[in-house]
Amino acid sequence: MYKLLPDEERVRVAAEYSRRRVVVVLLTLILVIIVAMVGLFPSYLLSNARQREVLERGRIMGELDLDEDEAQLQSWLSNLNLKLRALSPALDRDRPSALVEEVVRGKTDGIRITTFGWNKEEKLISLSISGVARDRQALIALENSLNASGHFETVELPISNLARDKDINFQVKLSPKP
Repeated sequence: MYKLLPDEERVRVAAEYSRRRVVVVLLTLILVIIVAMVGLFPSYLLSNARQREVLERGRIMGELDLDEDEAQLQSWLSNLNLKLRALSPALDRDRPSALVEEVVRGKTDGIRITTFGWNKEEKLISLSISGVARDRQALIALENSLNASGHFETVELPISNLARDKDINFQVKLSPKP
């Protein structure tokens, strides 16, 4: 039918078609903008309310006198920094954890270690181990394995520990090699 129209009418129909297409596109665009505004309006209101609340809290906090609190926080921070410096790995030259690992590696069957003690007086270091041995042979085997490890200068096992036959409470004192 379009082909049957004269040229003047064809141009007029094409112009009318273009105008209607532009109107439909504009109406669709306006509808999308309106839906977006309606969808984002609650978020906009909430964010403005929160912004005003934060500004108000900042104004209130600015009026407070924080001199005493600042002094307390500063002393707490300096104490914490001192404690952290004390735990610094650079200061850990004795490596007690390595000695404890060696003792645990040298532990034999029948030995239950209950306590580790670390003592350092001037340059003398000693490690004490307390626990319960199943029998004398297990306790002697522990002493032999600690001596054989080569990490300790002396392994002191008091003779009084060998007085009982079973469930022997013991305390071994070790001096690590420098």
